[in-house]
Amino acid sequence: MNLTTRVAGRLRSALVARPGPPAAPPVPRDRRPKAAVAVAVGAAAAVVLQLALGVATELSLYLRDPGYADKELRLARQEKANPGAPAVVMLGTSRTGFAFHAGRVHEHLAPALGGPAVAFNFGIPASGPVTHLVYLRRLIADGHRPALLLVEVLPPTLADVPVGPALPAGPLEARFLFGDRLRHAEAEAVIGYGFPAAEVRKKWRGSVFTPWYTSRFPLLGRLAPSALPWHLRFDWSRSCDELGWSSPITDSVTPEEYEAALGRAAAEYKAVLADMHPTGGGAKALADLLALCREQGIPAQLVLMPESAGFRALYPPATTARLYQFLSGLCSEHGCGLIDARTWLPDSAFTDGHHMLRPGAEAFSDRLLREVILPFFRPRGPGPPPGR
Repeated sequence: MNLTTRVAGRLRSALVARPGPPAAPPVPRDRRPKAAVAVAVGAAAAVVLQLALGVATELSLYLRDPGYADKELRLARQEKANPGAPAVVMLGTSRTGFAFHAGRVHEHLAPALGGPAVAFNFGIPASGPVTHLVYLRRLIADGHRPALLLVEVLPPTLADVPVGPALPAGPLEARFLFGDRLRHAEAEAVIGYGFPAAEVRKKWRGSVFTPWYTSRFPLLGRLAPSALPWHLRFDWSRSCDELGWSSPITDSVTPEEYEAALGRAAAEYKAVLADMHPTGGGAKALADLLALCREQGIPAQLVLMPESAGFRALYPPATTARLYQFLSGLCSEHGCGLIDARTWLPDSAFTDGHHMLRPGAEAFSDRLLREVILPFFRPRGPGPPPGR
């Protein structure tokens, strides 16, 4: 290869290998419109989800008030399984929840009546006359009409007590029953019994407009109860049996355990009972409950639940006298009976002086059946049961 050829080849290689001019940098695209659309879509979805759950919560007590809804479903199943059968239902607090052994009552009631019968425990913790009136209205609206309604009277709930350092006096229940468990009309109704209006309405608005936050505990309690401590699960009524009874977790307590528990109960109620006057919103709600029973033709009986001697000692004589005077007048006015079971059981029947152990619940239910429920039905002979 001659010199000329070699030079020409090198020139060609140099020209081919030489880089061209640098490429222009890409023009950045404006991503702001897409980001704004994504934010707007996300915000709209959040609003829609909030409103959808808010509407569902207002319509469904299964979401709004699981304690009521779970028991109502069980009661409906019992009535469906025994169509037309007379139903004995007991409304009450946790005292009733542990005490009224509806299965034991049902076992003897059906044979005594010569046909099917229903007995059901509608005890819900931290409740009282205002809550019971709300529940009775719901039960009637849901198509339930007991042949006999037993209504627990928890005396401290009849008085007005301070509900907070910045709030006026009101029913004891205002410490436990909040607007997020109530429908709109119910929220306005409880305000009429002395519940703090601003707080009730605030809680109700939260349950409708921000339900994913306000109702987070009831929702999570349904989906993953083990993720919450027991007092936030709203699953009291899910742990009861099919007739609504919540079996006490133990059959006995030691004297030391009893005294400690009685001391806690005294700390909770002694100040309220010291100078209790049954003239508060709870007393008015109890009167309205009995008036509703009379209007609807539902026979009702009030029940003063068993208490230990130590718990009864928390009532000064003047408080006890006012209590009986009030209840006697109420029963005379509305034509209902008063079952005074305060002394029915020995101290050994209780965990803390007013919540029963299993043997106490059995003894109380047997006596209630024998002295109240069976006599209520027997004198009426053949024909449709009362209130049907």
